[in-house]
Parts: sequence; C-alpha cells; structure tokens
Amino acid sequence: MGILISEMQEGKVVEGIYLVRGKSIGTTRAGKPFLTLKLGDRSGEMEAKVWEGVEKASKEFSSGDFVKVAGLVNEYNGRLQLTLQSVKRVEGADINPRDFLPASKRAGVEMMAELMACIRKVKDPHLSKLLLMIFQDPAFKEKFSTAPAAKAMHHAYLGGLLEHTLSVFRLCEDVAPHFPEVDRDLLRAGVLLHDIGKVDELDYSRNLGYTDRGRLMGHIALELEQVSESIRSIPGFPDDKAILLKHLLVSHHGKEEFGSPVKPMTLEALILHMMDDLDAKTQTFRGMMEGQGDERWSAFHTRLGQFVFKGFPSAHEPSAGGRH
Repeated sequence: MGILISEMQEGKVVEGIYLVRGKSIGTTRAGKPFLTLKLGDRSGEMEAKVWEGVEKASKEFSSGDFVKVAGLVNEYNGRLQLTLQSVKRVEGADINPRDFLPASKRAGVEMMAELMACIRKVKDPHLSKLLLMIFQDPAFKEKFSTAPAAKAMHHAYLGGLLEHTLSVFRLCEDVAPHFPEVDRDLLRAGVLLHDIGKVDELDYSRNLGYTDRGRLMGHIALELEQVSESIRSIPGFPDDKAILLKHLLVSHHGKEEFGSPVKPMTLEALILHMMDDLDAKTQTFRGMMEGQGDERWSAFHTRLGQFVFKGFPSAHEPSAGGRH
C-alpha cells in the first residue's frame, strides 16, 4: 500500500496507493492549470499537487477512486504536502477499502459484546424485546458495528458510532442515579437507539459521506421510522411507552436549529441530550488538541467557532525567553 500518511516526513520520496478524498483544478497567476488532491489512508489525509500533465491526469480518476502515486513530501505554509510526479487510477481485488479509512482503536467484537451487556441491563420486557429485535439482526449488527458517528465532527471513523453509543451509555449510567425519578430502562433504551439511523444516513464504503437517503431524511427521521416499524411488530407494546421512547429520539439534538423537531421535555430526554452533547463535544476537543495548531492552541474550528487550549508547556521545558 505504501507509507502511511501519518509517517510522512519532509523530503521523503513516496510511492504507494491512496484514496482520493477530494479533487479540484486551479490556475496559477500565469494561467497554468494545476490539480489539488486530498489523499487519504486509515492514518489520515494529506494535500497533494499535480503541476504537469494536469488535463490528462484529471480525466483518469475521480474523487473516491484509488490511485497509485509517486512524489515528494515538502512543506508549504507550515504544513506537509505531496508534489506528485505521477498519479494513476488503480482497481483490484487485493484493495480493501477498509485499509483507507480511519477506524476506532477498540476492537469491534469487544465493543459489540459490551453493547449486548448494556442491552441485558434493560429489564422492561417490551423495551428489551425491541432492542434485541433490532440489534440481533445480522445485517443491522454488521452495519452498526462498522458505521462512523459522523462525517467530520466527532467519532468520524469506522466503529465510531458504536464507540460513541457506549460512551453515552456509560455517562448516563453515572448521571441517572442522581435523579431517582428517572426511568432507567427508558433512558437506557433511548441511548442505545438514539443514533441508529446513522447506519443508513452515512456512506462509509470508500469515503466518509452521506447517502442519498441520509441527505433527504436525516438520521433522526430514519431511526424514528425503523423503531416505529419494530414497535408495531411487538404485540402489546404500550402506547405511552412508545411515545416517550420516540420523544428521546426526536429531541436528542436539543434544539430545532440543531436538527431536533422538538426540545427535550422529559428528564430522560434531557439527560440523553446533555450526555450525547458532552461526549460529542469532548471527543471534538480531544481531536483538536491532537491536531493542527501550535504548542498551546489548536487550529480554529469553524463549526465550533473557537480555538481549544492545549495547555502550558511542561515545567521541565525552557520558557520562550530561554534560560537565565
């Protein structure tokens, strides 16, 4: 496959196969065309430039294709990028798309075992039957264990949806005992189901993006449809319990402008929303602290509209003014 993007260093000659995550044509001040690519693998992505034979190269591949490249790593404006001498589209049975997408550090089998243990905590017979009906379906189980939780914001990697769901579940388990009025089984079921629509909203076959169905409906509508259909197939499922569970799903984004049709109006819905938001924001902050920026501050995050403080230098490191 070639050297991992995370291991690339300035001056290194690179030959290998990468996924094209983005592609655009620009023009220099002299009017000469050039090609800008975003190349990716499971470790990250890097910008690449093609300066020669642009028109021919551009017709040979598209975003989402695998390409074999040869080039040199250089630094531009404080960031590493590739200058390519050659780039060619490749296909083959030996290419596994999963090798080119970021993935959770946790094993999928381990996380699914933890998920099933979470389901066993739900003692309400109707909610338990609903959860088992959904999560024991082999096709759904495979998709849920693989899907990312988002395209870019948080847990944007294979297995991210399962990892995020388990994290929110643990947070709710810690918080719920502080409020004895909370229906623990209802909250648990809401947590486990609150993002299941993302398995169909997001496309993660080659690149992280959205399906047509996902763009047209969104994951809240998709999961509401799925849960409603499953509930109808369970004899005697109480109507009031169904309404309260569905309210958890449709309100978990907290506000209408964030995609929820309604705001949280029950204790269970409020806790789910707050813990979901906490886990998502915390994961985003952690990613910013590990990403671009200087020693103390992250790069500016346009979606959050802010920087994140990485921390002061360690005491053993010399200060900016040097030693005295």
